[in-house]
This record gives sequence, structure tokens and C-alpha cells, in this order.
Amino acid sequence: MAPPTPPLKQQQHQPPYEDASSPYFLPHSDNPGVQLVTQQLNGSNYSNWHRSMTTALIAKNKLAFVDGSLEHPHHTDLLFTQWMRCNSMVVSWLRNSVIPEISSSIMYIDDAYHIWNDLRERFSQGNLARICQLKQQLFNLKQGAEDVSTYFTNLRILWDEYKDFQPSRWCTCDHCRCHSARRWNDFQMQECSMQFLIGLNSTYSQIRSQIISTTPFPSLSKIFSLVLQEERQRSIEFGLPQSSLTNTEVQGSLINATGIARGRGGRGKFLCTHCGKTSHTVDKCFEIIGYPPGYGRGRGKPQGFSTDTMSRSANQLSSGDTMITQAQGVVPPFSTADMTRMISFLQSQMQAHSSSTNTQISPASIKDGKVFGDASAPASMSPPFSGSFSGDCDWEG
Repeated sequence: MAPPTPPLKQQQHQPPYEDASSPYFLPHSDNPGVQLVTQQLNGSNYSNWHRSMTTALIAKNKLAFVDGSLEHPHHTDLLFTQWMRCNSMVVSWLRNSVIPEISSSIMYIDDAYHIWNDLRERFSQGNLARICQLKQQLFNLKQGAEDVSTYFTNLRILWDEYKDFQPSRWCTCDHCRCHSARRWNDFQMQECSMQFLIGLNSTYSQIRSQIISTTPFPSLSKIFSLVLQEERQRSIEFGLPQSSLTNTEVQGSLINATGIARGRGGRGKFLCTHCGKTSHTVDKCFEIIGYPPGYGRGRGKPQGFSTDTMSRSANQLSSGDTMITQAQGVVPPFSTADMTRMISFLQSQMQAHSSSTNTQISPASIKDGKVFGDASAPASMSPPFSGSFSGDCDWEG
């Protein structure tokens, strides 16, 4: 028969300041100059600061020094010295986590628990005013010129702070079986999702209607993913960066692509890509084909279809204006070569008739496109636009 196994040696009891699981333990990395949170308390951000400091103190295993669970020991206690050391460390962390003005007001408070309560009593009393401010900001929050990701981030910042002021659950029974906390959290997420959809631009009305009619209602993360995919799809179709796909700019890109602009009373339905004016297209632009006789009488407009206008139009066509017009979505009825040959032919005809006109017809005998006096003048001398012109034209944008 085997001899009995000797009992294990009992481990020696470690003092609390050497036990890593004890709040009295201070690792070598801890020092009074550490700033536990990046955002210091300035008075108006107490809710966010409180949550950040609570998380940091839990990670340092020092929350017991500020919530009152570890009371001040008597000076005869063996742990009194170690408690004073840890308490002074937490006091230094609290002073480093507030702005200098607030730090001066707590400089003579030596207990971390008293500092924690003093800051709470001073800066947590304006909860109702902050809740009202958050509700107003959420009501006025719209996407506007921001992309979907930036708009969603701004919404979550406001909504999470607003949710923190509300109770986590309504059930008061000791052992809850109605799952009120879970249902309350689901309701809060649904409210945040609806707020996100309401603030989107009108260009997302179709995807918004599809999401609202979905059963069961998707989660907030799923809704954000669907809207973000819609934004990326539009950036591929329009060839624009995601940040520029606002309502106004999308409408502008559609207008430039089709060459159609909005007008009043049926006027201004067309947009000329050459001069930028409305009520006509590029194939009827007077700056290219020339002005009719008597156009703009009394308004400083050109009075005839001059050779300089024809030459300038030919140069513009040869320099590639027609290519630009085609690239913008407005295709003229003639090709560049056809229009160039037509303009060259008209220029030669006008130069031939201009030399004969100087000898047969005086300048005073031409009025409103009609020849007076000498009947032997050739009939082909009439300007390219026959008849009289009243001066009222729908061409002006």
C-alpha cells in the first residue's frame, strides 16, 4: 500500500500592497504625473468626463477610492500608510484630469472621495438643461453637405450622450423576467435609426422608404451600411467624390449632363454650352451663326451678320468647341467638317457680293434688310436673315 501523500504546503499570505488584485497595489508604471483621460473636465463636459474617468479608474483598480467602498482607515491600522499612498496617487490623477481653473479649487482637498463628490455636486446639476440642449441639437441635425459617415458619427455622439441621461431600465423587481432592459435598449436604437433616416438629404428618399417598409426593422448598423452603399454607388455613377454628393450638386451634375436648365413660364428650358445663356441651344447660338439684322436695336447689340463674326465662329469651331459641346452631352445637327465648309462658302459669297455692293449700292440705300434706290442691285445681296426684325427675341438668357 502506497504511503499517503503529504499535504501541500500552505502558501504564505501576501500583504495587500503586493497582491496585484488588491486596490492597494501600485505598479511601477503608476506615477502622480499621469493624465488618465485625454479630455479634461471644463465644466460643460462632465457626463463624458465622468464616464472616461470611471473607466480609467476601473482599469487601474482604484475605483474603490472614489466611490466610498474603501473607507479611510484609522491611523493605527497597518494599511494606513499604504492607503495614504494610493489615495494621494488618485488625488493627483484627478487634479491632472481637470482644467487648471478647476484644479485650483480642489487643491486643498486631500481625500479622493471628497474631490469626486465635490465635482459631481458642482457640475452634474445641470442635467435637465443639457438634455434640452441635446434634444434641440438632435432635432436640428441634418446631413447637409456632409457625407453619410460624418453625419452618422455626429448623430451617434449626440445620441449616446442623450441616452446616458436616461434610465437604463424601468423594471423594479428583484429578479427581472420581463426583459424590460433589453426592450428599452431596442426602443432607443430604433429611435436613433429613425432620427438618422429623417436627417438624410432628399436624394436618399428612395432607400429611406425601402428601409422603413422593411419587416422586421433593421438594426442601426445595418441601416448605416445600406445608406453608405447607396452613397458609394452614386459616386461611381456620377464620377464624383462621396463628400460632394449633396442634393444641390447632384442636381447640377444632371443639368450639365443633359443641357437642360430650369426656367420660368416655359422660358429657359434650354442651356447653351457655348455662351452659358438659356432659351437656346449651341446649334442656334448667335455668337456662332451670327446675329440677325436689327437684333438688339437700341441695346448695343450687333446689327448685322458680319464677316468677323463668321471668322470668329470658324476659329472657335476649329479650336475644338464642338468637341467640348459633344463631351457635355449636346450634339449639334452637323459635324465639325460640315459646319466649317458651310461657313467658308458663306464667307466667300459675302466677300464677292461685298465688292460689288460698294460700287452699285450706297450704304444709305440699305435699311432693315431691304434695298432702296438702284433696282439693278443683285437680289442675292439680301442678308442671310430675310424680313424685318422687331427687336424682341426669346434668345436672350
